[in-house]
Amino acid sequence: MTKNYLALISTLSVALSLSACAPAIIGGAAAVGSSIVQEKGVSGNITDSQISTKIKVALYQENPDLYHHVNVTVQNKEVLLTGNVDTNEMHLQTIKISWDTKGVKRVIDNMTVAKEASFGLYAKDTWLTTQIKTQLLFHQNIQSVNYSIKTVEGNVYLMGIAQNQAELNEVTEVVRHIDGVKKVISYVHSRDDRM
Repeated sequence: MTKNYLALISTLSVALSLSACAPAIIGGAAAVGSSIVQEKGVSGNITDSQISTKIKVALYQENPDLYHHVNVTVQNKEVLLTGNVDTNEMHLQTIKISWDTKGVKRVIDNMTVAKEASFGLYAKDTWLTTQIKTQLLFHQNIQSVNYSIKTVEGNVYLMGIAQNQAELNEVTEVVRHIDGVKKVISYVHSRDDRM
């Protein structure tokens, strides 16, 4: 392991352990803290800084270039991704890692891909993504804010959190019936699985 990697891991470990210990330091509020844990569950107590740290560590472990080129901002458990990555695969992996992090409610993708395919293919994929987002936005039984959509060469990647299996089935059906979609690949989690 490199010195930089070890320094990063130790710094992030300290940050995680300190933020996790804060309720224990308060002392007299321990009873109140335990009742909050019972009401919200363990995932309800995950802080923005913990989410940010977990995502950054996972990005570094996946590929140090992701860590260096992707900016992660977390506010109210909503993750904003900015920066520039080299390939669509790196882009997809970053979004997937973010959604896979426990406690995340929403992922806002503002990343760009430096080495896009041809402009025509990029424009077609962007148009498909726009159509999908519009369809989901106006669909009564779907909470579209809980999904990230990325289209690569007509293949649609779904990531996010479904309220239940019925909603996920409906999302998949909506996407499948949009003209130009070749395949739907789902990395969506059910809300029940994340509790």
